[in-house]
Amino acid sequence: MMILLTGMAGFIGSHTAKALLERGDQVIGIDNFNSYYSPKLKESRIKEFLKDYKFDIHRVDITDLENLRKIFKENK
Repeated sequence: MMILLTGMAGFIGSHTAKALLERGDQVIGIDNFNSYYSPKLKESRIKEFLKDYKFDIHRVDITDLENLRKIFKENK
C-alpha cells in the first residue's frame, strides 16, 4: 500500500514510517522541517534512523497546496 505520511521527520512520524516500511508499505513523507525543534535533529533522524529503508520525503508544508498537488500527481 502507498501511504502519505505527514510530519515524517518528527519522532512519532519517523517511528510510524519505520513500522509501515517494515510491514512492506511504500511511504511518501512530507515534513516542512520547521524550527519547532532542531531541523538538524530531524534531518539526522531521517538519515540515520531510517537509513536501511527506501522511501521518498518532501520538504513541503501541508498548507502549500501547489506542492501538495504536485506530489499527488507524481504519486497516484
